[in-house]
Amino acid sequence: MIRSAEKYIDDVITGKIAVSKTTRLTFERHKADLLVAPENGWYFEKKAAQRVFDFCGFLYHLPDKKKKVPFHPEPWQAAIIYILFGWKKRNGTRRFNYGYIEIPKKNGKTVFASVLASYMLMFDGEEEAEVYCAATVEKQARICFDKTKRMIEISPALAKRAKVLTNNVSVPSTASKMEPLGRDSDSMEGINPSAAVIDEYHVFKWSNNIVFENIQSASINRLQPLIVIITTSGRDKDLPCFEYRNLCIDILGGIKKQDDTFAIIYTIDKPEDWKDPEEWKKANPNWNVSVRPDRFEDEFKGALNSRTKEVSFKTKNLNLWVDAPTVWIPDERWMSCTHEIDINETLGKPCYAGLDLASHIDIIALSLFFPDLNGHPAVRLFFWIPEEKVKEKEDKVDYKLWVEKGLMKTTPGGIIDTDMLSDDILEIFKQYNVLGFGYDPHMAHHGTIQHILKGGFPVERMDPYSQAHMNMSAPTKEWEKYVMSSQLEHFGNPVMRWMMRNVVVYVDKNGNISCDKKRSREKIDGVIASITAIGEYMTITIGGNKEIEEYELRSV
Repeated sequence: MIRSAEKYIDDVITGKIAVSKTTRLTFERHKADLLVAPENGWYFEKKAAQRVFDFCGFLYHLPDKKKKVPFHPEPWQAAIIYILFGWKKRNGTRRFNYGYIEIPKKNGKTVFASVLASYMLMFDGEEEAEVYCAATVEKQARICFDKTKRMIEISPALAKRAKVLTNNVSVPSTASKMEPLGRDSDSMEGINPSAAVIDEYHVFKWSNNIVFENIQSASINRLQPLIVIITTSGRDKDLPCFEYRNLCIDILGGIKKQDDTFAIIYTIDKPEDWKDPEEWKKANPNWNVSVRPDRFEDEFKGALNSRTKEVSFKTKNLNLWVDAPTVWIPDERWMSCTHEIDINETLGKPCYAGLDLASHIDIIALSLFFPDLNGHPAVRLFFWIPEEKVKEKEDKVDYKLWVEKGLMKTTPGGIIDTDMLSDDILEIFKQYNVLGFGYDPHMAHHGTIQHILKGGFPVERMDPYSQAHMNMSAPTKEWEKYVMSSQLEHFGNPVMRWMMRNVVVYVDKNGNISCDKKRSREKIDGVIASITAIGEYMTITIGGNKEIEEYELRSV
């Protein structure tokens, strides 16, 4: 199975096996990690993966619910096992403590979850192991639990080592146990999990997320716990699964660093290509195995005739989050906006400033917009963050690294030092020809604006610029045009790259657009500051234009 796993990984990377770009990221990350493993304190041990494959040799399952057959991992399953269990930390423990596997229905999701659960119970070498098949409520959790229990019962080598009861499977020789777990379970408190499989995470509401949170906190004393989430996609972006999925995508894309988390997402590349049979295969690795093309075609035909079935087909068969907001501007388009212009060429050049003050305890962003820098519009960003915020790591991005690289500046304590911030902005303004400075008047109480005025910046160049939806529409469209046409120069700022991936836009019935801070998944301060700077530029240079007047760019 080692060879099967390695071949699958190589075939995906070389394009012999067609998968989406999102899926490919998992295997590209694995290959990249092999190159930097020693310096990160990791190593890859094939024997650890082989141990899981050896265990699979003892397993039987009932694919047709009639006749038991040996379980043989499909190549994609072998690749997941290979990476998930093969990576080790320097001390010999597992590198990955979390696994996120998002895959459409009928791809053997529950069987695969049962394989992982039974291995963690019986073959992981953990004394007094506690394994939980978890879901929102115990009834849902029992689906995976009962499947795992049945697999153990029909596998002779395992059945003789286990004691199987209605609500519990135990291994007396290691004092280990496996149980179902939901929010309504009697055993919610006092657990000490060594492993858990969380089924259908997409239906977890925040009130149910206590199941996941309890497992996380209760496993802290275990040496190498493993929590695996296996789910299809869902329809509600406001639930925990979509937030966790976004985190995983950022980890795979190198935007966030979380070395203890493995993730793989099987889906299609473009939602608009959902009718393309070639795309169907990308999302379904068990195509022609457990996913039958004829049945799939029948479900597709049903989706063509019913909006309800269309949504179900997209979410369950193609792993598309239909009602979730799509990325406003694709990352590859954003990264095309670099034109090898030296950032120091901005010094002394005419520009327009936009300031997003947010709150005293969060990121502050200043953007300088240059309408023409060597033939390109350009933005130069400055960020400030409280020192305590860097230590929190609440946003799961490496603020410390960005501070060390000079991409962010800290102010002491847990809140922004407005005097220090204002002094910094005044010093920045001295290096440029700032023709206009826009700021949100609703944050004028911040103290920064008054300090900048007292510092001598010309009052006639300061502009209270409202962030109201209608006020932001024209400059937001202009920003979109600059980026989508690859005209913009952003100097490859990684903080802005992260923020651009977080943006969700609100579009009203008249086609006016603005960045929606409330619905955007994480910080977008730099984007708001840049759009404000463009709005300031448009107000000053073409403020008499009928279209601009219509957007009331100077309204408060």
